[in-house]
Amino acid sequence: MLRLRFLTAAIGLPLVILAIVLGPLPYCVFLGCVAAMCAYELGHLAPQIRGWNLVSSVAVLFAVLLACWRLLPFSSVLLSLAATVLVVGSLVALLDAGGGQRTFGQWSWCMAGALYVGWLFGHWGGVYGLYQGVALVFFGMFTTFFYDTFAYFTGRAFGRHKLAPRVSAGKSWEGACGGVVMAVVGALLVREAALGLTGSFPFSASLSVVAAVVLAVAAQLGDLVESALKRSAGVKDAGGVLPGHGGMLDRFDSLMLSGPMLYYFALWVAA
Repeated sequence: MLRLRFLTAAIGLPLVILAIVLGPLPYCVFLGCVAAMCAYELGHLAPQIRGWNLVSSVAVLFAVLLACWRLLPFSSVLLSLAATVLVVGSLVALLDAGGGQRTFGQWSWCMAGALYVGWLFGHWGGVYGLYQGVALVFFGMFTTFFYDTFAYFTGRAFGRHKLAPRVSAGKSWEGACGGVVMAVVGALLVREAALGLTGSFPFSASLSVVAAVVLAVAAQLGDLVESALKRSAGVKDAGGVLPGHGGMLDRFDSLMLSGPMLYYFALWVAA
């Protein structure tokens, strides 16, 4: 399992880096693909859906539009289009499902799932558009990945006290603390790399530490939210597209909340 986990990371990480550095269009494609896969997997977690249908299609399309709207021309029009797609599409899906309690469940999952994936994950497009956005994306994503990775390994090695046993039996306070420490280390490393390459970075060292702690907390909350969704569906993984990691949602769940936190933190610092 660990070998598969490392192999998948060794292949996927360079692709993520390329998507970030090659410009807005490749980065937009990356965000759209991740949002589409996450929305699709989320739909399969819903006991009312469990398959590809019109509800899944609407959720995926809306998630992609929301994930990308900040990076594309006519962004305000695209946001309006995304909202229209969600409302009209979900109503059409409501009619297609035929009525009843199951129908309302499908509609609720369509709305909530599309917003959960599309709106929250779409903040990474907003981060990219900020001053020194590329550096901030690297800062946010790698800090989050540092937290995820070291929380996992620290928890495996030293975990004794359960963090949220009713949601996820595998999460521990020891793992969370180890993850926070390494998230701070990762954040400072990315900041130093950015300073070496460009000579500047939006956050001071102290603000980078604060941001790292905020991102770590957000990452853990995002992970717990997805764990709660999986527990309600009675499954261990959201999918199997990433060997050793599970589904796309299993890998990117922590970014769903860390993206918005970084975006608004950066706006606050710049104000």
